[in-house]
Amino acid sequence: MNHRLASLLGVFSLFLSVVAAPVSAAGKLVVGHDVWIGYAGVFIADSKGFFKDAGLDVELKRFPGPGDSPPALIAGHLDLVLTTLHNLVLVAGNEPGVKVQLVYLIDSSNGADGIVSKTSINSVADLKGKKVAVTIGEANEFFLITALEKAGLKMTDVQPINVSADDAGAAFLSGNVDAAVTWEPWLTKATAGGGKVLYSSKDLPDLIINAIVSTEKTLQGRPDDVRAFVTAVDRGVQFLKDQPQEGIEIVAKKLEVSVDDCKGMLAGDKIYSIADNTALIGKFEGGSIEALMSNISTFLADRQLTKSKPDVKSLVDPSFVK
Repeated sequence: MNHRLASLLGVFSLFLSVVAAPVSAAGKLVVGHDVWIGYAGVFIADSKGFFKDAGLDVELKRFPGPGDSPPALIAGHLDLVLTTLHNLVLVAGNEPGVKVQLVYLIDSSNGADGIVSKTSINSVADLKGKKVAVTIGEANEFFLITALEKAGLKMTDVQPINVSADDAGAAFLSGNVDAAVTWEPWLTKATAGGGKVLYSSKDLPDLIINAIVSTEKTLQGRPDDVRAFVTAVDRGVQFLKDQPQEGIEIVAKKLEVSVDDCKGMLAGDKIYSIADNTALIGKFEGGSIEALMSNISTFLADRQLTKSKPDVKSLVDPSFVK
């Protein structure tokens, strides 16, 4: 068995072996997330009391990365997670007995993810033979492989070092690797620390997309609470548009970065509203999101990271954005 798949299944088994926590009471939602600029609408909704206004008691639980919260969702410890489409397909392909679906697209990285490198490296092709820190099995590896293929290279042409996206950024700044696949705020930190952004999600737009994901049990049992959460997040997105200065200050505090850095990060991310979602997943079949999820499914299956290829249409419930 592929060692990455074995490791992944081990994590799932660990969470599934734990007795699930009691289902949250009506109005109470436990939401798993990592710290990411694209979740600005969620952070603002929490800070400004929009969840409370919607009759919700929302507990935000922080995880190291977007791949760490889905196992807790499956085990029943979370009601919702904020994660990548990559991780949604990954879970669906390995745990067919637990139906998971996205209900809202949060954002698309368009410059907020990327490959940072030493200034002596001038192109992705120059990564050949170099040490590259990357999170194996995650969206960051998907991004790296896509970038390498466009440059005529394969993963076997580089020396991958498997670490989290945050640790990848730190490893680069410490000089332990030649390049790293990471995200904000590490792109900004790397640039300030003498490195450069070699290639970013601006070069591969709409490849890394995050969504609100839940289980069928929650979506069918508590649709009003989920809909209220989505509406409050959309209100947070609108607040950022209407009052950008205060909104940016809230998000900067959550990410523990300066206001100026936060402003730069937001410029590299496309944050979606309910109206955007209506267009993107309200008309899912034949659209760009279906195509992306199908490509992700094939990517994971080809690398034996999933046991089966899920029907991507079954992974979307557009009723919460209509």
